[in-house]
Amino acid sequence: MLAPSSANQIGLNCSAPSLNSLLLHLMIITPFQIILQAQDLLAVAVELPLCAPSMASQSEKFGGSQSQNRSTPSRSATAVRMVEDRPVHTSPMSNSTSRQMPSDSYAGPAPTPGVDDSPYIRFAIGQLTRNEEVGSLSRQSSVASSESRVERLVWDEGLGYFVRSSSPERTATTQRPSSQPSSPKPEFRPPQNSVDPESFRPVDPPEDSLLYPSLDFVPMVLRPWALVAIIIFCLLMIAGIGFCNTWSQKHQGFWDYEGLGGGRYFVVQFLPQILAVIITFWTFVIQAAVCRTIPFAIMASERPLGRVLQMLSTLPRNFMLPDLSHFRHGEALVGFSLLTIWLSNLISLPLLSCLFQAKWYVIDGKGMWRWTSVISIGWALIAMYGLLAIGLLLLTLRFANTWSGLMWDPVCLADLISIIQRSNVLRDFEQSETVPDVGETLDPKTLRLGYWQLPNRENIFYGIGEVGAPIGNPSLHRIEKNRERQYQGLSKVSFDLELQTMVGKGDFDEHLFSPAVRYRWVPWFLRGTFVVAWTMTISALFIAFVLVSFINDAIKGGFPPRLPTLPSTGAFSSSNFLYSFIPSLIGNVLFLAWQPIDVYFRALQPFVALSHPDGAQAEQTLLLSYPSRLPFQVTVLALLNKHYKVAWISFMALVSAAMPILAGGVFLAMWYPTHEEIRISALMPAFYALVAFCALYTVSFFAIWPRRCRYLPHDISTLADQISFFYQSPLLADKLLREPRSKADLVTRLVIAPPGDREFPTYGFGIFVGRDGKEHLGIDRFQRPGRADMLITTGSMK
Repeated sequence: MLAPSSANQIGLNCSAPSLNSLLLHLMIITPFQIILQAQDLLAVAVELPLCAPSMASQSEKFGGSQSQNRSTPSRSATAVRMVEDRPVHTSPMSNSTSRQMPSDSYAGPAPTPGVDDSPYIRFAIGQLTRNEEVGSLSRQSSVASSESRVERLVWDEGLGYFVRSSSPERTATTQRPSSQPSSPKPEFRPPQNSVDPESFRPVDPPEDSLLYPSLDFVPMVLRPWALVAIIIFCLLMIAGIGFCNTWSQKHQGFWDYEGLGGGRYFVVQFLPQILAVIITFWTFVIQAAVCRTIPFAIMASERPLGRVLQMLSTLPRNFMLPDLSHFRHGEALVGFSLLTIWLSNLISLPLLSCLFQAKWYVIDGKGMWRWTSVISIGWALIAMYGLLAIGLLLLTLRFANTWSGLMWDPVCLADLISIIQRSNVLRDFEQSETVPDVGETLDPKTLRLGYWQLPNRENIFYGIGEVGAPIGNPSLHRIEKNRERQYQGLSKVSFDLELQTMVGKGDFDEHLFSPAVRYRWVPWFLRGTFVVAWTMTISALFIAFVLVSFINDAIKGGFPPRLPTLPSTGAFSSSNFLYSFIPSLIGNVLFLAWQPIDVYFRALQPFVALSHPDGAQAEQTLLLSYPSRLPFQVTVLALLNKHYKVAWISFMALVSAAMPILAGGVFLAMWYPTHEEIRISALMPAFYALVAFCALYTVSFFAIWPRRCRYLPHDISTLADQISFFYQSPLLADKLLREPRSKADLVTRLVIAPPGDREFPTYGFGIFVGRDGKEHLGIDRFQRPGRADMLITTGSMK
């Protein structure tokens, strides 16, 4: 540190007794007062102000570098200015130039009467508040450099503002190794209590490093070989239908008709729909993988799309109506692929049910019934499956060698924790857990998924972030001391949420504890009114169907077609088309209408387990991945996990496909000699099976009534919706979950007991104290050492 004598050597017009009295005066000031005064004084006194007469006399001694330093304002002097709008007054430090100072700076009595001692005071404070010698603030370094020296700011560990680093930033030409590229200096922002001045900088990880895996993971079902497999399946369907069309035209049908029932009847009337259902379920799995992957892939591509978090659903919705949201987010290939999948799933089954008809042919002077292909329907199916193959091919191109930004498949809540735990956008989610629509509270923002680095730090980390934005999650980038606040009063026992008074709480607290907010949301088709409507409607239709079918043996004895039955030259029959296409279409609509119910029951099950009064282990909550599983796989896993409602609903999502298959092949126009007319006949075993599946489907609507544990404050379909329950969770700062590098690593950390604990941790969804010391609603460990248990109200609200 500079001594007072050195100050005289650089031109300070002051005496030793006055400076000694000044230092003596400052030594009796409490450290707290020094810091408070230094907060404002350091904004102006970054460089020691020099008296004009002395500067004039010493200008020859210091040369051009001194004049250059005096004429060019220091960058750090303006970058750390704490007060900008306060009244200022002019300090007479020079006859030629004047410096403005905040009016609330040090204004005590001058130690030396008649002499302006403010420059010495600022010099002494600057020396007392530094731990290391920074060098003279008024002269250049011995090494010539055209850059101004910028001193790094660091957090003051709880005082509420920033101070200078104890180790100054060294000059790149003398101190920084030449092998490392120079990091751009951060643009300092006015300091705030919860924002670090350093900003996120995107980086590429070291190649072939196990610590930094490549971010090109794509779910197995979206990999080229898997998509090529389903494309080949579609091409085989096209080839089979084309062969049937061509052979039927040239050879007057392709198979002799052997009556109602039998092996040939099954192959012609039921097998095509079964093959189509295989493609349909395959596309369901593809849609689920696309929806959960594409938001991350968009962020990894760094395209300027500002609403990926809050507008793109991670759950498939491409069932009854097409999902066109990907077109609005620059994913035309994905949007077109999903559109072709939706069209195929809606039309393929009904069209295949009326592809083949029995037609009367005269061959070699002998008349006979033969199975033939309906030419117009066959070419329509070829066009539809060709369009589906093109859509799947475009999807293959989209995900071939793509930079998805993912280390592994994000199928559960634990995967989301590993992606957002060091994000700098979490500050935007403040108090978002209780709003009805999280997306409306977030501003559009271009985000990136990948590896990041902070200026002046060597470690590289992974996650979602905004380029150039300051750290909004400081506790995960630095060591905090005494950050947790003590809290008491939350108890899972005898908490009457309905009768709790909200006196003295703010609006957010009122919403936090309000039952109307906590149990506000459930998918619109699972709300009580709609569930009652669906159940009554399906029950009424089923009862009417049974009555019409069995009264006076209306189905068994056949019924008039009411439409022309004679096939055309292309084998098209109006009555056969009507009684095959319409029943299959109705069954297909019922089948597709059940899929959203299945999707949401799968997605909501982790929150059901988290809402248990005592919480649940990670396997039942954070690691649960039902939405990404195959239909039959979900049923088996749910039974093993004792999630019986999910198992039943998933089972019905699978077996309800039998309705369009049976309904499309059960009816056929036949000649009844006893009545001497053509009547619509039914294959009775298949018809009885159809009635049984319809009864099962109707009864299942009584099981979809959602209990209170399935109600949440808002939707969970987007990434923003899910992040709103994590943004203040201590799980993000949990050392046990810090930066896993593989899915196996993450699972291992969650299923083992933490160090020092004998019991496995449980997790819950309720009210907890977040990392900011305030109460929040979301997901955290049910118990933490030194804290009260999480408040989960679902158990007391049954």
